[in-house]
Amino acid sequence: MTKKKRTKNQIIGLISLTLVIAAATYGFAEAEAIGTIGLMEVGYGVKSEYEVTGISYVLVENSPTDFTAVSFNLDQPAQAVTAGISDAKNGQVFWADSCEFSGYNWVCSFGDSMDVRMANWLYVK
Repeated sequence: MTKKKRTKNQIIGLISLTLVIAAATYGFAEAEAIGTIGLMEVGYGVKSEYEVTGISYVLVENSPTDFTAVSFNLDQPAQAVTAGISDAKNGQVFWADSCEFSGYNWVCSFGDSMDVRMANWLYVK
């Protein structure tokens, strides 16, 4: 094998290895973005039979660590929905007092303001 041909094969091998590493890194980064590890490795997530997206919490104006409602979108129509929050996957669930919808968007209100640290898990059923 000539030096020129060997160098060409080395470059092709290096480019192939770089592409494989880049693809693997992208896949791991994408998987971690969907993971359930939050700050200080506290788990968080959503437990529902629906696909729940666009989750946002309505914060209390003078106390931004508290919220009074949660809004979210569902992937399919539902006649009635109940939402609750919990600080742990299998912890005590605090259920919303009422839920109202417009299309696929739901807003569930809590009678009392809730601490955002209690909202690691959102339950929708």
